[in-house]
Amino acid sequence: MKIDSDILVISRSICNNIARFDATERGLLSQNILSQLRNFVESIAVKIYGAGNDIDLTYNSITKALEHIKTKGSYKFLSKFHDLLQISASHYTLDEGKSERLMLKYYEYLLKIKVFLKNTYNLDVLENIDNFPLDTDSNLSEYYEKIAARINQSQSSKTRSSYNDRYYIQKVKPIFVNHYIYYEVTFTVANDKASKFDRVIAFTKLEISYNYAVKLSISNDTIDIMGKIMPIQIIDGWEVSIRPCELNWFSQIVGEHRINGGSTEYRELMRFLTETGMSLVDLIDSSDDYFLYVKNQIFGNVKDLRFFDALEKSRELALGNRPGSNVIRYLLHKLNNKVLKQQQWNQACKDLSNLNLSYGCIPFDKMPFNTSLRNHNPKILDLFECIKPTGREHELLARLIKNNTERNGVLFTPKKDIEGFDNIDALLQKYNNTLYYKHAHRRLENYKDHIYINGYADDSVEIIRKLREISSSGINNYLNSVEFWLQSSAYNIDCDEKKSALKQMFVNSRVALVYGSAGTGKSTLINHVSNFFNDRKKIYLANTNPAVDNLRRKVTAANCSFKTIRRFLSTKDSDSVCDLLVIDECSTVSNTDMKQILEKASYKLLILVGDIYQIESIVFGNWFSIARSFISAKSVFELTKPYRTTNPGLLNVWNRVRNIDMAILEPLVKNNYSVALDESIFDNSEEDQIILCLNYDGLYGINNINRFLQGNNTSPPIQWGINSYKVNDPILFNESERFAPLIYNNLKGKITAIDVYGDKIQFEIEIDKVINELDAEIYDFQFIGTSQNGNSIIRFFVNKFRSTDEDDDLTSEAVIPFQVAYAVSIHKAQGLEYNSVNIVITNEIEELITHNIFYTSITRAKENLKIYWTPETEHKVLNSLELKNGKKDVALLKSKYSL
Repeated sequence: MKIDSDILVISRSICNNIARFDATERGLLSQNILSQLRNFVESIAVKIYGAGNDIDLTYNSITKALEHIKTKGSYKFLSKFHDLLQISASHYTLDEGKSERLMLKYYEYLLKIKVFLKNTYNLDVLENIDNFPLDTDSNLSEYYEKIAARINQSQSSKTRSSYNDRYYIQKVKPIFVNHYIYYEVTFTVANDKASKFDRVIAFTKLEISYNYAVKLSISNDTIDIMGKIMPIQIIDGWEVSIRPCELNWFSQIVGEHRINGGSTEYRELMRFLTETGMSLVDLIDSSDDYFLYVKNQIFGNVKDLRFFDALEKSRELALGNRPGSNVIRYLLHKLNNKVLKQQQWNQACKDLSNLNLSYGCIPFDKMPFNTSLRNHNPKILDLFECIKPTGREHELLARLIKNNTERNGVLFTPKKDIEGFDNIDALLQKYNNTLYYKHAHRRLENYKDHIYINGYADDSVEIIRKLREISSSGINNYLNSVEFWLQSSAYNIDCDEKKSALKQMFVNSRVALVYGSAGTGKSTLINHVSNFFNDRKKIYLANTNPAVDNLRRKVTAANCSFKTIRRFLSTKDSDSVCDLLVIDECSTVSNTDMKQILEKASYKLLILVGDIYQIESIVFGNWFSIARSFISAKSVFELTKPYRTTNPGLLNVWNRVRNIDMAILEPLVKNNYSVALDESIFDNSEEDQIILCLNYDGLYGINNINRFLQGNNTSPPIQWGINSYKVNDPILFNESERFAPLIYNNLKGKITAIDVYGDKIQFEIEIDKVINELDAEIYDFQFIGTSQNGNSIIRFFVNKFRSTDEDDDLTSEAVIPFQVAYAVSIHKAQGLEYNSVNIVITNEIEELITHNIFYTSITRAKENLKIYWTPETEHKVLNSLELKNGKKDVALLKSKYSL
């Protein structure tokens, strides 16, 4: 057949490319293969549609074939693959790096195609696809092989999980073992309070939908890794099980009736979604014939259709592309209770087709690819799956500029570096014309062939001008007063570098910018200044609770107030007047927050402290790195002598990584800091030890390593929900804020007792803090006493979660307010220090390693450091490190704003 010939021609071309290139040329190989995949998939779709007839490949036949495979669950993988190819081919010119990442993602689909064509049509294609260089970490391969073996064993050897409620799927990652596809599934309990710390990993060979809440059949098993028994979970059954409260929130938004979770309509809808693998957006986008078929055949015996009425109304909106349709499409695609509640409004929005949506949804509806919903940032892949990007190139361009600014710290993006977009000036104009009227600060401007977001540039300039203003004059007789204080008081400063900084700090300026590498005593210098100004009112700000607590511990002066920036900027906080304002870890403070701090605070002196080589602000924050280029050198102080460690090996590595010396590898090897992933990762014998990871998911993510190390704890496990807890587990309190502000996010502790009483679990926790009975009076916990090392012990209950059928607005007492913390993220460790630090870096996450993240992680260690990675990962990470260069941004700001 001619259609078979078309398929085989493309298959041979792909095979020839694989045979021609080796692993070192994987980027070019990926580019060559990607250029052929869309035609390959469309040819296969036409063959399916032909049902044995030889149909010509025409635009009409391809369109009908693609529509056909969308409605058949067994072809869902092919339809989804085509959608992904449409996106990648139409909207991005793919360089070799992007091509490689896409091919690793698409490898799963190519394997499925190979198996499908052989089993269905006895057609042999992609014969050498096994030779495509996946570059899988050899350490991980063995573990995945053992997991695959357990998945394929009979169920009789496994114990069942007792938890039987809904889950949200967070991520599904394909694993390839002996040319078969398995999946690593990351999930949480389906409630509004679940966080990234509550994620659990299980493995399966089933392809599970991830749009909606699901019920899972889970078995418990174990595998042997490096002489340790690792518990694993295996998914051997699943079904879509959307929470009824989610369907009801959506129905309320479109103005339709509530649905009963026990109704026939609900059961038939869940069965339909499970069997077809379709999303509800796929359904409302389907042809008239198919939509009527579903209504009449699938739901024909349902007497009282309620949610289907909401679907019909949504379909009408979507097909007419009416205002509100993009919001509806996204909400239908995910149906997440927390997100739905944030968008719903109790009255009709006339600008969104009278849907019961907040006016805050309008910007997203206009430009979904570069705007957020209320309190929710959709993932780009989710958007591509439910909203067609055709005609939205202006949004994608704006997203590219925004990402380059916020993720890479580049304020001015050169036009010449922008690929994949034609007529950039016209796209800029279209984007600016489409902006919501309240979002003028998001306009894209063009200056000297560089594109920038005007609000970010304006904020940078306002901060610089304010700092310049307060640096124009110092305090009269400041130097003499410091020298008199040093001579006449008992206070001792035993560091000449810090003594000199204190003496000069406010001689010529009322602002001091203090830069210093890790462990150079920046907090100690803050304490010295604070004691000199002991009688003056002082406010200390930092982004995180650990940083604030660190300041609270280090500063011994009187008249001090310590706050997170979030709390300081809140409308409830009226305490903003002081003589001395100190902001710590300034590299993590965004431009927006810094501008607001300078507007709200009333102060006489300002100290800004940080290290531009450590982790930067999550939201755009370039002000601290560029400030010294605009402020007099008399306002800038740099600490260089390290105190965190005297270990010469560590100091050598720190300096070489900080400056990206060519010879970073030598001291890593010489001092045995670089090690292969072996059983020593499970050695948790040191008291002051931490394991740092980049991500929460994956075999070597934080959650899994915590389970590994918890296995070494000989205390009996207590199961609660999908997690288990043991006495002596180290913990970190999370963002539940149940006991805030006394017990804050990231406070360390240890479980000292656990008891279960029916629907309640009781914990006793030794906290890394000393409190008294009066401190605890207003909080929902009991003060028990003091541990042997002087820390306080508290006791509290956690209730069992209600059924996920219901909305769970008022269930803070049903949330475990802490996470087990044998391992933590590198971001959470910033500002902390440990005697021994183990860092885990695998090739699953290495592309996320920036210079700032790597430097921050290694400088947490006071004495012992181990970096667990393969030689290949080590080589790739070290070669990819680069310093951020803000010189061009500084020059353009000076030129444009006459600074």
